[in-house]
Amino acid sequence: MSASGPSFTGVHELLSMIRSLIERRRFLSGTPDTEVRGDHPLPLVCLLREEGANDFLPALHRALGGHDAPQVPHAYLDAAAVDDHVLDRWANTDRQTLPLLPLLDELSAALGADRFGGRPLRFGLYGLADWLTAQRLSPEQGGHEQEIADLLRRRSGRVRESDAAALTGAFAAAPTSVGTVGSMLYLLVAAGRRLGLRRLGRRVPGLGREARWFMRRQPYMVPRHSTSFAGFAERLTEGRRGSENPEQVRKLLVHAFLEDLRRVYRRRHRHLLPKRSGWRRTAYTTVLLDNVTEENGGWELLRLINEVRNETGELDPLLVVAAAPRRPSSPEAEESAEPHPPREAHRALEHWLNTLPGRRQRLVENARYLWIGLPPQGDEDPGAGDAWRTVASFRPRAAPLPARRGVAELLLSAALVLTLLPVTANVVRSWSADCAYVRPGFVDGVSVRVAELGRKDRQCIGYSDNAVQVFGTNPRLRAAQAAIFEQNEVAARLHDQQPGRPYLGIVHFVGLTHRAASPDTDHAAAEELEGLLLRQRAQNVKSETQPLLRIIVANGGDGMRKAPEVVRDMLRPLFDADPSVLGVVGLDRTVEETERAITELGLAGIPAVGTTLTGSGLADLSPLYFQMVPDNTRQARLIARYATHLGAGKVTLHHPEDGDSYVDSLLTATRAELGAAGLATESRGWRSVGQVASLCADDTDRGDEIVYYIGRENTFFDFIRSVTKGCTSRRGLPRVIAADAVSRFVAQKESRRHSSLAGQPMAYVGMGALVTLAGSSCVEEGRPASLLGPGTPLDAFCAGYANLHRELARTLPEDETPRMPWPAERTGTTYDVAGLFVDATAALHERLGPSGPGAAPHRAAVAQQLRDSTFQGATGEVDFREDRVGNTRNLAVLEVTDIYDLASAPGCVFMLGDLFHPGQPRDTATGCPR
Repeated sequence: MSASGPSFTGVHELLSMIRSLIERRRFLSGTPDTEVRGDHPLPLVCLLREEGANDFLPALHRALGGHDAPQVPHAYLDAAAVDDHVLDRWANTDRQTLPLLPLLDELSAALGADRFGGRPLRFGLYGLADWLTAQRLSPEQGGHEQEIADLLRRRSGRVRESDAAALTGAFAAAPTSVGTVGSMLYLLVAAGRRLGLRRLGRRVPGLGREARWFMRRQPYMVPRHSTSFAGFAERLTEGRRGSENPEQVRKLLVHAFLEDLRRVYRRRHRHLLPKRSGWRRTAYTTVLLDNVTEENGGWELLRLINEVRNETGELDPLLVVAAAPRRPSSPEAEESAEPHPPREAHRALEHWLNTLPGRRQRLVENARYLWIGLPPQGDEDPGAGDAWRTVASFRPRAAPLPARRGVAELLLSAALVLTLLPVTANVVRSWSADCAYVRPGFVDGVSVRVAELGRKDRQCIGYSDNAVQVFGTNPRLRAAQAAIFEQNEVAARLHDQQPGRPYLGIVHFVGLTHRAASPDTDHAAAEELEGLLLRQRAQNVKSETQPLLRIIVANGGDGMRKAPEVVRDMLRPLFDADPSVLGVVGLDRTVEETERAITELGLAGIPAVGTTLTGSGLADLSPLYFQMVPDNTRQARLIARYATHLGAGKVTLHHPEDGDSYVDSLLTATRAELGAAGLATESRGWRSVGQVASLCADDTDRGDEIVYYIGRENTFFDFIRSVTKGCTSRRGLPRVIAADAVSRFVAQKESRRHSSLAGQPMAYVGMGALVTLAGSSCVEEGRPASLLGPGTPLDAFCAGYANLHRELARTLPEDETPRMPWPAERTGTTYDVAGLFVDATAALHERLGPSGPGAAPHRAAVAQQLRDSTFQGATGEVDFREDRVGNTRNLAVLEVTDIYDLASAPGCVFMLGDLFHPGQPRDTATGCPR
């Protein structure tokens, strides 16, 4: 005998054969002469030896367990000592009877130990069946289904263990500490039993899978003779098995044991999905049974395994290597051929595989046996001493890479990272720009994306009609949008209630975001939104005929630099999909991007109304473009006439040298108008506004001159500081007038609250002067100043504006509340712009009737209606019959005596254009209303 195990002739071949059986075939592996792939039948290897001790199986047991984990799952049992082991194991338990198959019970205990490096084997089916065979029911005849159900609940931990009366009572399923859901379930079961739903009370939660197998997927004990699993389980209990075939009960136990192993080794879920734990099992479960005899039940267990395999035809992953001094006493065993010598082990296995199909078909008692004869004890072969070194190869091969623990998780994580990385990057970019991350079409009424407007300047562009996306960061600006979105919900709800009522939407398209370091005009933008809100509140009320108004807020980015992209990629699809959206209003700033957006809208057949645009020639860009306020030629004429009225000796035009379309067109028009009026004119351009010379630098008296600032609001503060630098008196300084763009500066409280502006007067061009001149009574009392006369549309505007002003004072932070004691001209202008569309829709609906329930008129019809009618608004009459640009509308020079003082209300010093009606009193010299 070698140091590792017995050495005899053929030991190498025998160990090699056992090794080939232990190693599980790969899923797609097969032999060239068969189409069978994967798992193959395993024999019951029977080693016949002489009486007395033999060290082959103990040595094999040491070899299988001599490696570091993972190991081959295996168990070594001395069949002669099993009964004693089983008695010891169950001695101190409440089990009343010993297992029917002690060897099988000992195997389940040995194989279930957590010592093989993988997930421990669990014998749920066998354990349940074996446990049932040890249960005793009450002696009463019949009606034990409830009792067996209570026993099963006790075993599964669903009810605390107590006396038999409690288990069979109505509240045997009373809740223990299983949580709220479990308690409710048990109360439901108890209530159902009280109501007579007995079958509900007999259900055992958690045993559905086991019950299905016993009742539907195995043949022993004729499961169909029982109407429920509880009835079948009762037939297994002590005292009830007498009417059953004992052989069938034993086969059921063996079949359950083998099924537990099959489930552990199964490589697929539901024949399709991979089961990784089964793929990790690369070695079959090996059982080494020593000293097998008929008296200790060893041969009985092998016979049962043989017959269960023959009768069910199912493969299982159990390899049994048994050692016995003689064959069992049966005719078939005695007639079997002589056992094969160890040196012919491989040939014997091949012969067994070839003859197995026919033998199992005939249900031969020993069809699964592979007989090998061991030489007598002491028959040593010195040349076979190295055979046991091959035992090292009994270590299971590594699991396939995808089945290893952590590999699939790693691959899945990597796939998720690769998949979600772009999404995550987009989400982070969206969050950094205060932009909702929504895929196109994912959220109704919202289409936004992040735009890069410069280094570290990300802004959210697109449109929104609900709270999913609110543009900007200023509280007042966001509050105005939130209120508009609430009104959108009101309009939608009223439309559902009154589907025949006109329902229209308009897009308010301006620049609502800006660089963090940029001087902002958020309050001016909020003023425009508040005008739309006032119109919504006037419309979205109970009525039979008045149109309902929905506002879509669109953002073109800082300076409208992304306006063409927003029109092309977002607004045009919106208009194509939703015929109730009739037009675009706003169109902030006369710049190249806004002009391109107007052209895009015209090509798409979408009406557009410029709310505050004053650029010249914009109407030429689209036949559907309308302009609420006079253009730059009209503003230039206002400045020329005002200079003539004052008798100015000179007008100096200050402007940036690299101006945009607005600046260039206003500068050109102003030069022409001043020249035609015969006024002395000088143009001074700057590259940096901080380099503009002070007006008092040379002590020249310029009291009869006018300085006209033609530029944007964001440089006006620096301009005023530069031209007044070093001035200690207002005497001798010219009058400073700013172009209409500076109305944004006037509306922004933060822009004006600089100490350097204290005491500085200014004048600016107002596009909605009638609203501004409504004064403090409009804001505080809800009625316009008396100089405008009663009964104008301004009365309705002031009533709503006063309520809104008080609402903002209550809800906004103190430093964000509107402080100007006069109504904002931008609020009045957008209020009127929305009114244009509402009146046009109402007129078409009344004259032509609806084209369908709640259907809005065609956009072309709306545009034509704007051309054919006049509109009386809060800012005066709107008449596009002669021209799509409002050049006949009123335009005024408004003066503020102290820029720093927010209570310093603008006053009218000169005005051109129409008021509310031709007979309204006005000053003959200045044209201002009296």
